[in-house]
Amino acid sequence: MPTMRILGSFLVWFFLVGPLGPGAAWGKPDTPAPQPTKEFELRDDRAYLGGQPVKLWGIRCNNALMSPAVTERHIRCLDTMVAHGINLISVALQGTNGGFPSVDAGPNGYRSDGTLRPDFANRLEELIREADKRGMVVAIYLLQPRKDQELRDEAAVKRAIEETGRFLTERHLKNVFVNLMHEFSHLERADHEILREPDGPAKKAKLVAWFHATAPDVEAGVCPNHKSGSLVDYPGVQIRFFQEEMPIPAHGFVVNTETHDNDEPGNEGIFNAFHRESMRQDWEQYVSLARGAMIFHSAYGEGVTTATGTGPNPERGGYGTGEKDRGVRFYYVWLRANVGRWQYPKHVKADEATRASR
Repeated sequence: MPTMRILGSFLVWFFLVGPLGPGAAWGKPDTPAPQPTKEFELRDDRAYLGGQPVKLWGIRCNNALMSPAVTERHIRCLDTMVAHGINLISVALQGTNGGFPSVDAGPNGYRSDGTLRPDFANRLEELIREADKRGMVVAIYLLQPRKDQELRDEAAVKRAIEETGRFLTERHLKNVFVNLMHEFSHLERADHEILREPDGPAKKAKLVAWFHATAPDVEAGVCPNHKSGSLVDYPGVQIRFFQEEMPIPAHGFVVNTETHDNDEPGNEGIFNAFHRESMRQDWEQYVSLARGAMIFHSAYGEGVTTATGTGPNPERGGYGTGEKDRGVRFYYVWLRANVGRWQYPKHVKADEATRASR
């Protein structure tokens, strides 16, 4: 009898809900079709959003989707971000390094067969649409070397990429670009053959082709691991992703997906004078680089739990001078002073705003 009851419950669920085919879980059947967000696109190696040229300044929030509460915290911080000039955030479906106390604490938005978990999809859409209200762009990272082994085979990798593209297309989420595999060919942790060298250019082109089969209008690319020697270029490259100490590519639209690690897991949100000067020099490279964007990374912002007990931390926090002052507020202050607050479709410095109000 218990077996019959279980089977009966399953059949009732199946006929009410239907099979979970690709895209079946997106949205509710009784709601109107979603409105499209503003569209991100590239023209002549320049970023455009909603048909307007934009200069992107970012911050990494790659563990922002791990729970409803964490996603809500990030949404509540978007207004502070744009007030200081940040108009690009990155989020990841396979979470990044969890830091202290567990490097593997980041979330995974895919099942082992590559299907996209509906709760992650819903949180991703909510965050994307909230960003769109503020004229922001979202960089979505799909696969990570910390989590790629949780996809059982290459078919699951393909399905994860295709299904994410289908989700973005069906939900009309356009203010995005996609990093299909962050740290391609990681020397220690990239498990699937399709995600590592040799034959990197052909494999990267295949990953992009899988994605564009379901999301042909969304710009996408693959970011090589900075120590792997894998190239940023490959056939049909749209966005040249790079990270950490890799040099800025000489051509095309470029995105630094992860600036240097300057605060350590377990010591998050603390930066010495050398770190500050090094970061300032890095940021200044992008002020005049119209064809590029930078996504600022910190263990304070992305670590899960961390020494603060509150990570990941989308809030600015303190100035990073010590244990009682943990945070990345200095990046916000520098950006507002040197670039200006974000008021779509442009940054506005304080002196410009003052003149405009006269």
